[in-house]
Amino acid sequence: MTVTVNIDEASLPELLAKVEAGEEVVILRDGLPVARLAPVAADHEKRRQAIEAVRAFRKTMPSITAEEIAEWKATGRR
Repeated sequence: MTVTVNIDEASLPELLAKVEAGEEVVILRDGLPVARLAPVAADHEKRRQAIEAVRAFRKTMPSITAEEIAEWKATGRR
């Protein structure tokens, strides 16, 4: 959930409490967004999901031997 607040209406401890509860806070100045506070844990979860997606993709790819890699390197040097 995203909470939008006017910088004049909220204190930092209140904003941090919302972020710690898992909410994202958008800070406005004169009605325009100027900053976003988001939980750090959410970033870790996105990163973990991306890593899992890459691992799942790699499982669909054929295995490559060290000999194949050496051959490709040698071909590239010609």
